[in-house]
Amino acid sequence: MASANMQFDAAIGGNVTLPKSVELVSFAESRKEEVCQMLRNMTSTIHQRKLMHQSLPIHMRRRAMSYDVKRLPRKFRAVHLAQFSKSGVSEKKKRPSRKFRRKAHNLLKEYERRKRAFVWLETHVWHAKRFRMSSRWGYKIPLTPYNKVYRSSYRATSKHCLVHDLSYEGCVEVNGTETILKEGFRRLCSERTGLTVAAKAYSAGQRAGYVWLYEDGTYPYNCLGKVRFVWRASGSCDNIERRTIWLFAHPTFYRPLVEQLVQVFQLKNALRETNQTIEDITRNPADIRCPRYTSKSGVEVVELKETLNRFHLTGPLSHATIVKTFRLFTPPTQTKPTHRTWWNDFVESTPRYNKILSQQTNYWADIKDLTSPGELSPGEVVALLVQDPRLNRPTRRTKALPNVPARYNFTQSIPPEQVQPRAIRSFSPLWDETIRQRISEEMKTTHELNQLRSVETLLPGEPCVSETHLQPLPILLLQSPGSQDADYKRLGYGSGWEVIVPAGYGLAVWHSLVMWGAKPVGQKELDMVALESGHDRSGVPDTVLGKDEAVHKHSESLGRYFKRPNNKRVNYTKLAIASPFRCPWTQLVQEWNSAQRGSDRPYFVLRDQEALAKLKLALDRKFNVHSIGLPPDALVPVLLTLKTRGNPGDNAIICLPNRGDFRANKSNRLSAIHGPVYVEPARKDPHGAERIVLRAQHLKALKRLRNRRVREKIRLQRANPGVLVRIPQANNRALVEEQLKRMAELWLPAKPATIRNQCSRECFGYVTQGGFSLSEGTVNGIGYVTAKGLVKLFKICTKGTVKVLVRGTRTRGYRFATIRLAY
Repeated sequence: MASANMQFDAAIGGNVTLPKSVELVSFAESRKEEVCQMLRNMTSTIHQRKLMHQSLPIHMRRRAMSYDVKRLPRKFRAVHLAQFSKSGVSEKKKRPSRKFRRKAHNLLKEYERRKRAFVWLETHVWHAKRFRMSSRWGYKIPLTPYNKVYRSSYRATSKHCLVHDLSYEGCVEVNGTETILKEGFRRLCSERTGLTVAAKAYSAGQRAGYVWLYEDGTYPYNCLGKVRFVWRASGSCDNIERRTIWLFAHPTFYRPLVEQLVQVFQLKNALRETNQTIEDITRNPADIRCPRYTSKSGVEVVELKETLNRFHLTGPLSHATIVKTFRLFTPPTQTKPTHRTWWNDFVESTPRYNKILSQQTNYWADIKDLTSPGELSPGEVVALLVQDPRLNRPTRRTKALPNVPARYNFTQSIPPEQVQPRAIRSFSPLWDETIRQRISEEMKTTHELNQLRSVETLLPGEPCVSETHLQPLPILLLQSPGSQDADYKRLGYGSGWEVIVPAGYGLAVWHSLVMWGAKPVGQKELDMVALESGHDRSGVPDTVLGKDEAVHKHSESLGRYFKRPNNKRVNYTKLAIASPFRCPWTQLVQEWNSAQRGSDRPYFVLRDQEALAKLKLALDRKFNVHSIGLPPDALVPVLLTLKTRGNPGDNAIICLPNRGDFRANKSNRLSAIHGPVYVEPARKDPHGAERIVLRAQHLKALKRLRNRRVREKIRLQRANPGVLVRIPQANNRALVEEQLKRMAELWLPAKPATIRNQCSRECFGYVTQGGFSLSEGTVNGIGYVTAKGLVKLFKICTKGTVKVLVRGTRTRGYRFATIRLAY
């Protein structure tokens, strides 16, 4: 039974009534002495029989705690060190690891030292931890991620979002009178290739475009490359007559482009005295970040290399990613003098910008729910003023999705759209150089922002007061239309946005884009996207970039080839392949034109839109190819699709078929045979025996030189007994290099005897890039063929689909492929 002395609460029938509230001050005073006594007992070591690491719970103990203080929880380490020091045993110090000893004491200075050879992008450290880096064009470029990304990169372009850093492409700013600028640019480009920089569709500043640039007055020869350009909006400028344009050029022809601009507009260096030569005018010291060139006509050219960050997003979700990444800036009603930024000064100097900003905000609210950027006008330019992207970043990586039901609810009536002038949509403070400098200088670093958050916020992740006073960020969005040919690729494939932000905010914007689901890729994945889209990105033969890439790939492939032993090398002579690692366009065009070998007559890629349109009709049997009048020095860009199995790869030869090949192809299709239609007969290697004799003579010569050194050493040792004799190393470097040159010439001649007739089928072109297309499910390739060879192909293929023979560099089998124009 229960004891009679037990007391019960009144709530359950007892006679003890507990108070409804407790006075905190009196309760703490009454328990103060008890708490102090407990703390004194815990810190006292008089009656303590165990050490600190011995008094821990069993699940927290570790064997190394007795001598390694870092094995203990952080709050117990001070007590453990005090106990350990009283024992009189000296502390054992572990030698730092080799990685720690080799690490620089000042990491930022080490980074600055390493940047001298190659320029680092703002996202370099992020990429270097996750990507294979390559030293190209004076920059450290991300080549490819360490994980497998080929198929996932394609899925990102077709269903999600792909992002890569284009900041290595330099920007050139040209400003002056509009008429003078258009006259100068007409000398660098041609209207026959399509819309140029001077087109009305672009000059208003509402659209951005691409254009092929050439050296002054040399069209169609001496092509520099393809540049991205955008005009500054004219509808909001103070001086309508004076215009500004930005050109984004690849680093391989950035310097030649500046030289051509200096030559066309007759510019002089505005920062120092120079000679009259273009090389001396464009030569600038390293401490000048933005060189300037001016002319008497008022034209000014400024090099803005490494002052702008440019990111390219591809895929249908790129629009939703930008919407989630950038939150529009809301101007405050009042600003304290201590919180003034560039925004306040700019609004005071340009009062109408408040109205422009509200129009841009309304327009962005109308289009933010689009499911793909391909729904917008091609090349549209949108300027936004957004908050710091670090304030709108998820804690975990999240895929940005559009709000589809809000825009595509067809049950409700669609209100009439109030179209705003596009020139106002594209007006941005980003064009002002002083604004860009202030933004970069006044930007708070991530460390400073985290320090403010740690002081002002009570809970992690909560917004702090200082975040509301951060400066806004002006950005410029350039739309990329993607595929415009539904016969080859679905409309809008490859569409996306280009984001331009000022220097300093590159890594912050990059982190936000990645955290909102964009998949980062490198140069190899860009080649895959180019192959899927059918556009040659870096292999155009007559451009500066194409020639530089051809030389680079040839040297790399040749080095790998000769590092292999003789019995592991592919004998291309037996396979009847004259040039396996590069495409000798000059020799190929000369042989088809029956020109003398050694002449320097140039070639060019056909970009005349009228001729290409007629040639497309000729491929569809709707136009006579002889009426086009193709230039004999032209290379025609084509897209190839293999009809059977096989993957020829890069540098595959494109050959003319004969009647027997068509009969063999028809027989194979009827018999369900997927093999090649023709197999090249194996050739004999005329230099095989010579290589064997030359190798034996070389080894014999090396052995004779070695025996000579050994005899010299023995003679010296006998003459000086008891003395260590050292003889110099073998001085046979020149002999070995000469042997390598002779053997390389016997394996792969630098100047083949013929390219057109290197095999039993006439070669009239090469595949610059080939591989399996995930969107089409076939093996596709991008190549170039000679104009005269294409005319001869029409004589052979008199009806039906025009087909060619394609053969890879490591096989003797020819396979049929259909062709279409790539333009």
